[in-house]
Amino acid sequence: MVSYSYPIQKVIVGDHIDLAYITIGEGTQTLLFVHGFASHIPVWENNIHVLKKYYRCVALDLPGHGFSAKKDYAYSIDFYAQTVRQFIEKLSLKEVVLIGHSMGGQIAITLALQYAKLFSRLVLVAPAGFETFNDAEKQWLSQFTPGQVIANSQYLRWVLNLKNYFYDLEPQEITKLQDLNRDFFSLTSNPYLYQILVNSARGMVQAPVFDLLSLLTLPTLVFFGKDDQLIPNRFLHPHLDSEQVARKGTEQIIESTLVLYNKAGHFLQYEQPSRFNIDLYKFLTPETFGA
Repeated sequence: MVSYSYPIQKVIVGDHIDLAYITIGEGTQTLLFVHGFASHIPVWENNIHVLKKYYRCVALDLPGHGFSAKKDYAYSIDFYAQTVRQFIEKLSLKEVVLIGHSMGGQIAITLALQYAKLFSRLVLVAPAGFETFNDAEKQWLSQFTPGQVIANSQYLRWVLNLKNYFYDLEPQEITKLQDLNRDFFSLTSNPYLYQILVNSARGMVQAPVFDLLSLLTLPTLVFFGKDDQLIPNRFLHPHLDSEQVARKGTEQIIESTLVLYNKAGHFLQYEQPSRFNIDLYKFLTPETFGA
């Protein structure tokens, strides 16, 4: 497997779940980065390179991803959320700024609803959970089985094509990310691949959070790219655009701010890291900017 930019550490949580993580920086605030579906720590690399100068930055590979254990786990939103909670407690992290991308955003929302006292602020980056689905759509999204997940699913093939995650990323960057995930998509290296993909995709549908967003109490910053090709679902909601989904979700959260980026896709923090880092810094240190 390709190595990461920072030294990987390991910790065992819960039911013998071996998690890989990185920690760097010495700031008084701790930022915890949670990646999304079929992803890994390096999607935050362009952010941590800068933010480590001001904060303690911690990022983990979720179970089934990256260098973390790949076993017969549930891979549901609640499973991921409880694993992240156990990770926070094992590392004795306090007043964490919780930052979640895509599926990681839905995990972060779930954690903030259940364990608000663990966190000081919430940052949602193109989060899953803002887009809503009716019963028929939920059934369609939940129909996949491990045997058909890649071969027969046009939707999942679309979702797993990295090129669809970006507005305009250099080909060498796409290749770099593909190389980092090569072992994840190898059944030889990852015999639980289909289980991870199916259960994670199904889990997002089966643990809706939209109707609970009004219960969030943490100051929340929401990021969306206006050219996101993953949210909304282009197969089920071709009439919607990402800005509509972003505004509708953000409006439900009492203390929230929405930042929209032009010419940015689903991985906006990777495509426009300088702007993302500045906007995040402003949110975390409002006194610096006279807020």
